[in-house]
Amino acid sequence: MKAIPISNLRSRIKYYFDTVINSSEILIITTNNDEDDESVVIMSLKEYNSLQETNYFMSTTANRDRLLESIEQAKSGKTKEVNLDVIA
Repeated sequence: MKAIPISNLRSRIKYYFDTVINSSEILIITTNNDEDDESVVIMSLKEYNSLQETNYFMSTTANRDRLLESIEQAKSGKTKEVNLDVIA
């Protein structure tokens, strides 16, 4: 995560947008009053969508528990292969 003043963003906006898109890093734009809650975050759409998906999967206890259970099963080798061509 990188923080820059708004004046830097103004002078090189395309450069910073390209950097965010290509690196998937988050860019914090600070304002002149130096308060954290007055800053702005710029991120790629890909990163934003990923955060939204994670929020959805973790939004309920049931979803979160099932996801964590599946991760543990995968780590311990308790998985089975499914031929998706047969299902379709």
